[in-house]
Amino acid sequence: MAEARRLLRLAGVAAAVLASIGVAATVTMANADQSADQTSGNTVQPKIIGGQPTTIEENPYMVALTQPDGFQFCGGAIVAPHKILTAAHCTQGTQPADIKVVAGRTSLSQDEGVTANVTNIWVNPNFNANTMVNDSSVLTLDQDLPQAPLQIATAEDTDLYTAGANSTVLGWGTDESGNTSDVLKKVDVPVTADADCTASYNEQFDPNTMVCAGLKEGGKDSCQGDSGGPLVGMKADGTLREIGIVSWGQGCAEPNFYGVYGRVSAMSDLIQEQINS
Repeated sequence: MAEARRLLRLAGVAAAVLASIGVAATVTMANADQSADQTSGNTVQPKIIGGQPTTIEENPYMVALTQPDGFQFCGGAIVAPHKILTAAHCTQGTQPADIKVVAGRTSLSQDEGVTANVTNIWVNPNFNANTMVNDSSVLTLDQDLPQAPLQIATAEDTDLYTAGANSTVLGWGTDESGNTSDVLKKVDVPVTADADCTASYNEQFDPNTMVCAGLKEGGKDSCQGDSGGPLVGMKADGTLREIGIVSWGQGCAEPNFYGVYGRVSAMSDLIQEQINS
């Protein structure tokens, strides 16, 4: 049932990562550069649902993770000038040379912004690829980025995890047409009560390390290609916090199934150690 939301293809680093986390993939017939995870026999629906175009100027902390040839497979957020927070399932089994970080770019087909190299990959030592608990990873870059970092949520930010609280998720994942989005998109989704998420996923949902967001009726969600991107909440004073990391879900935007995100506040101490290192 659990389907990681990384965009995959059967070549190079993607195949290596698939092997490392024990996930099978099949290439879609619609586009040879897109593929579908198959976990527990379920076929991924590769769409970002209910979103709208946005710009990097409005979300300067947002980055794309690409392979050296430019294939975008995950997202991430700038959390310090040379640190990127993303999902562990995006990076486990890879080497720094396998990943490029694209910052300051709304349209991935353009050449604005900066493409940085990765010098170190930290994967949360408590990450479990079978259960997807503690799905977090921090990348260290070879240069400082000029964009303003996004602050991470801590244990004190309980207000941002209240059921019904508004949150926003961003990414370049494939859209309703089934094609990869060239431009950055965002979608607003309410935080889901842990009890409701448990009702959907039973023991697969771990409220200690995960948080859900979405609508009971479906229609709005992150999806393949959005993995590692931030779920962002806003404090009463207007400051933003990364409260979740795009992780997994049953299909995308299906009724009664919510998007599942790594709960940043539960992992903030370990993440902060990497940010400060």
